[in-house]
Order: sequence, then structure tokens, then C-alpha cells
Amino acid sequence: MPYPVKKFIQYCDNGDNYHRLAYDSAENYHFEYGVGDFGSLIPKEAKLKYNEGLGVAMSLFNSAGNTKIIDDVGSLGLLYLELKPNMVLNEIFVEPDEIVVDIYYGDSALIYSFYNPGNSNTISLNLSVTIDAHNAYSKIKAHSSDLEWRQYFIRQAMVKPGVQKIVASDPIIRDLMTVDQVADYIQVKKKTIQNWASSGRIPCCHIGGTVRYRKSEIDSVMESKKK
Repeated sequence: MPYPVKKFIQYCDNGDNYHRLAYDSAENYHFEYGVGDFGSLIPKEAKLKYNEGLGVAMSLFNSAGNTKIIDDVGSLGLLYLELKPNMVLNEIFVEPDEIVVDIYYGDSALIYSFYNPGNSNTISLNLSVTIDAHNAYSKIKAHSSDLEWRQYFIRQAMVKPGVQKIVASDPIIRDLMTVDQVADYIQVKKKTIQNWASSGRIPCCHIGGTVRYRKSEIDSVMESKKK
């Protein structure tokens, strides 16, 4: 369902520099939330506040991979943080507690969102970044309509003082998969899966005009290759 947003703030980490942009949305603007819909994260109606555009000629994260962001997003404000490619947040501490955290994928990098539904104007983010060794980007992209994967990587990173970090098991990989999900599942390129299906090396089925693969059948094929 749509939710109200009065202000958008966007941080983009470029490695040795970063930039911050602020946008005001139309009054009473309602931002449409759609699982799997990763089009424009800033609506066309939002107006860029050029006097608040900020490019900084230094790293957003320090040498240990940590940063602290304190920003006046305002009530009903939404802050985006786009990481460098192949990076993921492995620790997220947010104040106030009511901030809603989500994660998306961009053209080549993960994008985190922090939405302030309450009356507090300022949010504080203590963040730690690391190499995306667990392929969070490819998993979220392959399972873009699946909330479990997005929440899994958020819950793995969320921390609170004096509270042990949440440990969750991997989301369930469902039996019926797309080509992207199969490629992520067995860690090969999407084109490889398509070539194997065309040559009959792996089975596939057509459902409503789309190609799908059964996990049980993929497992059987991969197991036979071990013999």
C-alpha cells in the first residue's frame, strides 16, 4: 500500500568520495510500495534542492569500514544509501527504533532505505560495510519479489547495544524457480542455464508463457553429474 513521504535524501558511496542529495516531495505525496518493483526510487514529482546537494571529496566509510550518518530527514522522511558494487552492510544500528529498514538492488549495487514514520526529525545510522561474500546482491536480484531474502540480509545485519545480533537460517528456496534463481542457486551464469535448457541438459517447463525450472529436477541433474 502507498505510504506518505515528505522528503527524500539520497547518499551514494563512490569509494574515495560520496554525494548527498535532498528532494522535497509534493505535499501529501504517497509513495507506492511494490515488492519486486525497483524502478525509480525517487519519484519524478520530487524536487531536487540544489542548495542542499553535497559532494564530499572523502570516503563515506573509514578504513575499518564504519560510518555514522546523522541527518535531518524530518517526519515521514526517506533516506537511501547506495553502496559501492560488491559491498553489503554487515552491521546496522538505527535510532530511533521506529525507523523502517529495507533493501533493494540497483544497476550494480545494493541500496538500503531508512523510512521515518514518526515525529522525530533526525535519524542516526551507525553502519559497517564489508565485501558481499554471501552474494546478497545476486540473491536479492534473483528473488526480487520474495520478501524473505530482503529481510534475511537486514536481520543478519541489525544490531542493538547489549542485544545479540539476530541469526536467521537461509530463506527457503522454492521448488519452482526462474532462470535467475537457478543461476544463483548453482552459481553459474544465467546464459549457461539457458544454453543447458536449450540443449536438453536440464529440464524446464512453460507456465503461462514463461520458462520455469523445478528445483527437485535441477538437484537430480546436479547429483547425477557427481557420479
